[in-house]
Amino acid sequence: MALPSRATKAKPKKAAARPVPPFVRGLSDTRALLVTVARDLFLEAGEAGFSLREVARRVGISPAAVYRHFDGKEALIFAACTQGFEVFSSYLVRALAAATPLERVLAACEEYRHFGLENPRDYRFIFMSPAEQVQFPKAHASLASDAPRLPQYSTFQFLVDRIRECMDAGLIARGDPALTAMLVWAHLHGLVSLRLSGLLVAVGDEPAFAEVYRGSVARLFRALA
Repeated sequence: MALPSRATKAKPKKAAARPVPPFVRGLSDTRALLVTVARDLFLEAGEAGFSLREVARRVGISPAAVYRHFDGKEALIFAACTQGFEVFSSYLVRALAAATPLERVLAACEEYRHFGLENPRDYRFIFMSPAEQVQFPKAHASLASDAPRLPQYSTFQFLVDRIRECMDAGLIARGDPALTAMLVWAHLHGLVSLRLSGLLVAVGDEPAFAEVYRGSVARLFRALA
């Protein structure tokens, strides 16, 4: 659920870069392992301590073999980010089964919590890392035209759509759906990230946190009405 970035001025074209293929589970065991190890190493060492050589060592292949799957470090980090958002998207779409606009947006908020607590490494990587380090690789700026179809952006649009249908149904006050979605996202992220950081231990166990979370989200939407 990343906000669309502002378009930047196109640079003179150089040799066309090979597009980064989307991550598909099971497509390649080595590629899948590279993506997972890259995510974990980035969380451990940050961008400064991240290297293809270390990723290759952990996977058990030569550094040169990494280039059979990715053009370089930025492309690998970008693939790991895309994978995390694909997992996140698989949670969000469950909310579409709810019957009404309000039930769908509340279900989406619930799925946000489920994703964060059930996939803490993915959550920390995609939502608690500097965006400029895990989003578009500089070498593949040509992918910008495909941004709306990437889960990094379509997941935020999913929330915008849920907010818009609530506005259309008169359930929350009219306004800019994207701005309201950003407010809701900030609320959810605050609760989930604090929980993952161990700063809400006083709330109690997971069921207790879930109750506090639902109550907080319900109060938010009452305020938006």
